[in-house]
Amino acid sequence: MSELSGTINDRIGDLRTSMHLTQTELSERTGIPASVISRIESGKTVTVGHDVLAKLAVFFNVSADYLLGLTDVRMRKNMELSQLGLSNQALYQILSGRVDSRVLNLMIESRNFPRFLDYAKAYFEDTDAPAFQTRNAVIDYGIDVLRDYARETSEARREAKHDMNRMSAEKVTSSEASLVKLRDIMMSVLKDMREAYASGSADIDTSRLTEMMSAMHGQAEMIRQERPVTAEDMANIVADYLAQTGLDEKSRELLKTLCLQMFTPAE
Repeated sequence: MSELSGTINDRIGDLRTSMHLTQTELSERTGIPASVISRIESGKTVTVGHDVLAKLAVFFNVSADYLLGLTDVRMRKNMELSQLGLSNQALYQILSGRVDSRVLNLMIESRNFPRFLDYAKAYFEDTDAPAFQTRNAVIDYGIDVLRDYARETSEARREAKHDMNRMSAEKVTSSEASLVKLRDIMMSVLKDMREAYASGSADIDTSRLTEMMSAMHGQAEMIRQERPVTAEDMANIVADYLAQTGLDEKSRELLKTLCLQMFTPAE
């Protein structure tokens, strides 16, 4: 078995610099004396105490094994499950093998899946009901107007009857409209899944993804120390890190605009 690269002093130093922190700032954020951090990074301290190791692992959101050089996987598996926000029943379905994990991944990775969840939540909570009630009330008013017009002459009655039937057919409840929308979005999700399934596209490298998420989290934490983090802050952070994949300036600005819409709470 080959020896893993990176000693504890290398890895702590790399994690600190990736978050753009000085040793003093890391000391202030973790409560670990700056002198201790300096000695660890310089290699003068060979054995790191359990309390220091635990504080650093929690702060950098990595496993202690990663810091010690026992693994190259940064993500802490025990936190990985808890941070998913899944119920015990959902986890059981996945871990027991009752759910095909590949198909589940394809569904979640679909660009249309977040939209499906948003509309599903609106359907469950019936949040669009007031809007559709208002819409139907307007249609009812129009039908009443036509009904009054129909009383004038037999010719007017024939003209109005067709329009009244058509307007009445336009009335739908929020649940009916949501189900139609959910069906359409799910068809888009399935199309995305089929394309991804056929292409056999490779997943994002876990360590790279975790590194990027940890760095973005660190940036947000630095801002939070001084003031509340805004939607614009998060949009800038995400756009800056994803721009490292080779986006040009125009694409970065478009990405920032999209992120800003995602992070701005709906009124």
